[in-house]
Amino acid sequence: MATITEALTIALDLHLAGRLGEAQELYTRILDVDPDQPDALHFLGMLAGQVGQGEVGLPLIARALELRPEAADIHSNRGNLLRSLNRPAEAADSYRRAIALRPDFAEAWTDFATALRSLGDGDGAIGALERALGAAPALDAARDRLVLLLHERGRLRIESGQVTGSLPFLMRASELAPLDADIAFLLGNALYAAGLREDSLGAYRRAAALVPDFLSAVFNLGIALGKIDRLEEAAQALSHATRIDPTHIDALENLILTLYALDREEEANTWAGTALDLKDALAVAHAPALRPLPAAPRAPARRTRDVVAFSLWGAREIYTKGAVENARLVPRIYPGWICRIYHDDSVPAATLAELAGAGAELVAMEPGSGPLHGLYWRFAASDDPTIRRFVCRDCDSRVGAKEKAAVDAWIASDRPFHVMRDHILHTELILAGMWGGVAGLLPEMRGLAERFARTDADRWQDQRFLRRFVWPAIRDRVLIHDRTHQGHGLPFPDGPDGPYEGSIGARVTPD
Repeated sequence: MATITEALTIALDLHLAGRLGEAQELYTRILDVDPDQPDALHFLGMLAGQVGQGEVGLPLIARALELRPEAADIHSNRGNLLRSLNRPAEAADSYRRAIALRPDFAEAWTDFATALRSLGDGDGAIGALERALGAAPALDAARDRLVLLLHERGRLRIESGQVTGSLPFLMRASELAPLDADIAFLLGNALYAAGLREDSLGAYRRAAALVPDFLSAVFNLGIALGKIDRLEEAAQALSHATRIDPTHIDALENLILTLYALDREEEANTWAGTALDLKDALAVAHAPALRPLPAAPRAPARRTRDVVAFSLWGAREIYTKGAVENARLVPRIYPGWICRIYHDDSVPAATLAELAGAGAELVAMEPGSGPLHGLYWRFAASDDPTIRRFVCRDCDSRVGAKEKAAVDAWIASDRPFHVMRDHILHTELILAGMWGGVAGLLPEMRGLAERFARTDADRWQDQRFLRRFVWPAIRDRVLIHDRTHQGHGLPFPDGPDGPYEGSIGARVTPD
């Protein structure tokens, strides 16, 4: 007849082989002979947990611990059983006891980390996994869990604005998993956001080397190189990004900027034409379902006024002084036209008085709405039933005779809309301060713009709005003057002061 030790060996072999029913029967027979056999109690308790009967298994393991309280493995397995029953706090206590008995118990440290993570103690979990690796450097499970947790903690720190705090987590994760491109990429982003742009290059390069078509890593590498004035390398990286994804607009536009900064204007201009073609194709492909434009404006008899429209909010002099100067220029440059300034209550009263004194028509908008909606206010001229034609301009540039010559050419044409591009870097289909049209043709602009602003807000949102909602509607009914992008518009006409030269829409810093 087999001894209890021999029977336990057989039962454990059956257990490990997955023959749980046979193992359970043999453990039970052993306990029939010796009800206080601690190994049988321990293993039968574990088996009960494996078959979903954890509550049955707990008393068995508790009895085993009464008989053998110094057994670290039984404490650890009790923790596993409690964790399977979603009792992580009690599980953590069991793991602590196991570790106190055996500080080099790597598996217990690993499971302790899992319990701590369930309790929301991510930093404690990381510390436990580091101890697991210290006890057993080859323990792959601990390393994998530690890398995952470090990655997660680093990402969460970044998302909560604690960029510097994310770096220790991501650097350690990168050290443990040097072949993980995602971790290298996230580390690059954290270093860049922390102002360590030179250091971010290595992380981005490693990510791109591990995954050669890792578009975001290659693109971010180009941006980082550009920020530290390594422009030739930046151009190479951004060019690589456009090869990976020829439809990546941000990569195209940054490549154009970089080439222009390198005085490689011919290349920049070629890529600018590519960007315009791409934006046109994407705008048409993703055009919203709006009604076709009418052949004639609504209520044409009431439309008697032509307007140069500006948006103004805040007190920055580049805009307030620019608005005043434009208000003085419009009557001279655009005789018969009205200078209209849409503004909110953030514009200084003295500026509003100067504008009124210069003859500008002031339109007060909702108080405090400038930062969210101000970029779009000027487009509302299209909705005004008293306006015949409108052009939208920027306060920080100046109206001039050269643009007026282009506007006159537009009015003389049979096209209801007008767009100007006057520089290699004018790579938008419609520049927000360099377009206009016949009023009363477009859909109601103010409501469309306010809805768009709530979902896509940043400095260039107005131009994306025009690309999405206006360009598809007007692209076949617009006169375009384009100085540099061949095939994308007509040359500018000569102005009254001689042959055309210079750049319309350029920013002007006030004296």
